[in-house]
Amino acid sequence: MHKFFELMEILYINISVTYASLVFVYFLLSSDRPLNFCSPLSKRVLFGLLCGGVSLYLNNDKFSLSDHVYYSFEMIPLVVCLFYVGWLSMLCGFLLNFFFSGMFTVDKLFVGLMLAGICYFRPWKDNNIRTFGVAITIVVTLRLLASLPFLTTWPVIWQSLVYQGITLMCMFICYHGLGGKFKYVQNFFQTKESSSLDFLTKAYNRMGLEEHLKRVKKGSPQVGLAMLDIDFFKQVNDNYGHPVGDAVLVRVAEVIRMMIRKEDVLARFGGEEFVILFSSDNIYQMVKSCERIRQAIAKTPFAATDGTPFSITVSLGVTRYQKGKNLQENIIVADKALYLSKTHGRNKTTSI
Repeated sequence: MHKFFELMEILYINISVTYASLVFVYFLLSSDRPLNFCSPLSKRVLFGLLCGGVSLYLNNDKFSLSDHVYYSFEMIPLVVCLFYVGWLSMLCGFLLNFFFSGMFTVDKLFVGLMLAGICYFRPWKDNNIRTFGVAITIVVTLRLLASLPFLTTWPVIWQSLVYQGITLMCMFICYHGLGGKFKYVQNFFQTKESSSLDFLTKAYNRMGLEEHLKRVKKGSPQVGLAMLDIDFFKQVNDNYGHPVGDAVLVRVAEVIRMMIRKEDVLARFGGEEFVILFSSDNIYQMVKSCERIRQAIAKTPFAATDGTPFSITVSLGVTRYQKGKNLQENIIVADKALYLSKTHGRNKTTSI
């Protein structure tokens, strides 16, 4: 009974250390977007190194079968890391453990084989309970194969089975617990993203554009700004009705997205006005891009509910984004350029 309580104490300590460490760093590295196998390399490496450090700590509690073969909890954070952040992060953790805990040992060979076997199923892309069951099967099978020659007495067999059970329980608790936090972070950012989008056009709204601009400013790149306004949009609503007007807004947003680069950002600023945030402040290139947008929209066919065809035009104003000014002040400058386009006959692009 004393041995049982001792094992339970080991289980509690190791679960607490593993779970608390992984969850804390996972939240820390998910400050701007959920940490996963597509996250920036630096974040994945950092998470992997933390898992390697926890793995080294867990190596202190061993159940030795021989001088070179033993059970420990060391692979638990590495398996969890593999499921949620991917193979590269896990490899960083494994290498840290490898170089600081004996390097070429029988135990490291079997841990490496376990992780390689789990990698075959790409759990970071297919993270579900079935894949986790496969991972547990691989771990149990290889551990039994490694320990089979040393299971010579019933006490050793009993202790081995109990330690295996505790290891799997610890792995499941950490996997399931981090899974809950993983879903929470994903749901948080999905909710945040949906609140940053215009409901109708799915372009950014003002809040979404400001959030994006904050992230852009961290890298300190030069950016440009364009204001786009649909000419005589009120007439579209008056002549064809608001449902048709909404369809026009949606189609215009689609055309703009097709014409800009993936690094550029589209936002809707009220009624029929859109803002384009360019990833470059080259006026010539921005005007050229805006002209392509203007011409593409002018050539896009629209139709009323009764099938009556009509076309629309847009006017645009372009400016460099001045870092000394906030978003509203820069929009005022772009709006002045837009005003010049409208006062000079509309269906034009003007830069300031």
